[in-house]
Amino acid sequence: MMLSLFTAAAAPAAVPAAGASAAQQSSGGGLMGMLPIFIIFGVMIFFMMRSQKKQQQKREQMLSKIAKGTKVVLSSGLLGTIEEVREKTFVVEIASGVRVEVVQGGIGDVLPAAEPEKK
Repeated sequence: MMLSLFTAAAAPAAVPAAGASAAQQSSGGGLMGMLPIFIIFGVMIFFMMRSQKKQQQKREQMLSKIAKGTKVVLSSGLLGTIEEVREKTFVVEIASGVRVEVVQGGIGDVLPAAEPEKK
């Protein structure tokens, strides 16, 4: 009879130990459950950076093609014609006799060259 009490007392002590290992496993499982979310965010950030890099290269290419006589739209919305290309700026004529110096970042877009009208 004494033996049966001793084994019965030992059995409940084994249960919390098993429960503790289950708690440790569930906390590790929660981190593994977050892994797909981290991967999705990583892929989104990669594609956003890639898109921005392409846009920046396209803009740099546009600015490198600007020459005297090119019609441009300034970022302020003014239309003008390039009169002089300098190292980091452009001289833009926005009206007859009105010239302003604009930094490269001030150029919003390049207008296509006007095609001559056919009659």
